[in-house]
Amino acid sequence: MQGLILLDRDGVLNRLVIDAEQGTIDSPLSPDQVVLLPGVPQALNSFSQAGYAICIISNQPAAAKGKTTRENLERTHDRVLELAQSAGGKIDASYICFHKSEDGCPCRKPRTGLLEEALRRYPDIQRSNTWVIGDGITDIQAGAALDLQTVYLGPKKSDAHRIFVESQCLPSLWEENLANFTNHLLNKEKIH
Repeated sequence: MQGLILLDRDGVLNRLVIDAEQGTIDSPLSPDQVVLLPGVPQALNSFSQAGYAICIISNQPAAAKGKTTRENLERTHDRVLELAQSAGGKIDASYICFHKSEDGCPCRKPRTGLLEEALRRYPDIQRSNTWVIGDGITDIQAGAALDLQTVYLGPKKSDAHRIFVESQCLPSLWEENLANFTNHLLNKEKIH
């Protein structure tokens, strides 16, 4: 294996949805709400072709919050996997925390349980070549706590940057989207 890619799911692989009742942004709660972000299947295929193992690490508390059922969340996740792997990329495993933050679960990001479980699966992969990729500060905090490479996906807004600075947890890289990071990583490898 070349390395390990640990991907948050919502906002990284698939679009977030709007909860019209609450007026908030949320994870998809049913398979019909799943829409992949542009370039995701191709990015995953590129990672696979380059010899990277790929895992999903995701907090999914909607059932614990009473918004939907666990079965619906699992069906929704299966739909994300189906669409994300449509260009031939292979997601090797998914590590999901179904608890809400008040439960104090050791797996829920920013805690490191999900990441540690993934790392145990690949004991021979160097941490220096393990990338945690997410669109939230908890993703970056979890990766940094284990001395892993971290990538924040999203526009470089001043508020997001300020929050990272204030938390003293800057990502290793800041990219607009997964396709941009894929190009960065794989082009960097060609140079070496």
